Amino acid sequence: MCQPGVSGTRASTAGRPRWGLLYGLVVPQLAGLALVELGGPPSALRIALRYAVAVGTFVAMAAWVHASRAAFDLQEWCDCAGQAMTVRVIESRRPVTPAPPRPTPVVVRPTVEEEYELTRS
Repeated sequence: MCQPGVSGTRASTAGRPRWGLLYGLVVPQLAGLALVELGGPPSALRIALRYAVAVGTFVAMAAWVHASRAAFDLQEWCDCAGQAMTVRVIESRRPVTPAPPRPTPVVVRPTVEEEYELTRS
């Protein structure tokens, strides 16, 4: 593949990570954590709030990283990557084709005489 240092530009500027979204998710939660820490003496409620805000902050950061993984991958590509790479697309499901119609079964009912002989044995 091409060398990123030679071309000097990235393949796409539209695929950049949205850092403003990360800051918008994390800064309010960190401010909330600071407010919890400024509260009075330690209590069970304060400890629960501290853990809830801390876990919420890490969950928000993990969700942002998960949503931005394609953008991080595109940052490493150079301009000639589209010509130098071959991408193979594999469908995960087979196309749905209708099943052939099943023949309707023919029900043969015995006559009264045949039924009598069958039960007599």
